[in-house]
Amino acid sequence: MTIDRQSEHVRDGLRRQSEAFWDFQDRLLDHMERMNHTWFRRRHEGTHAALKAACSMWTSATPADAMQVYLGWANGSIERLTRDALDVQMHGNIFANLILGATHQVMGGPSEAGQADIMTPTEADPPVTLRNAA
Repeated sequence: MTIDRQSEHVRDGLRRQSEAFWDFQDRLLDHMERMNHTWFRRRHEGTHAALKAACSMWTSATPADAMQVYLGWANGSIERLTRDALDVQMHGNIFANLILGATHQVMGGPSEAGQADIMTPTEADPPVTLRNAA
């Protein structure tokens, strides 16, 4: 391979890596923005629901009525927290797929035989030794 051909090969590799990196960054930011937007929307819903519940509780005719208002707010709060947890799970999966996709794009995807990829250990990989922290 000539020097010009090697230089072109290196430039092409660096271009692909750069494009994959910045594409990954853009997609990651889009997903993080969506996740944060929905989280903040639910916090606003919770704040508004708490204010409404507080006003209703203090004007309730009986303690039982006030407790019923409180329980309604608490149920809504648990629903919002559950949606938060489901969003974290969904977005965690999306983030993992983005990272894996970017890694494959930069370092090479599945082999032509479809049997292994850059992220799959092989017999040629040396064993990882764990050191004690002590």
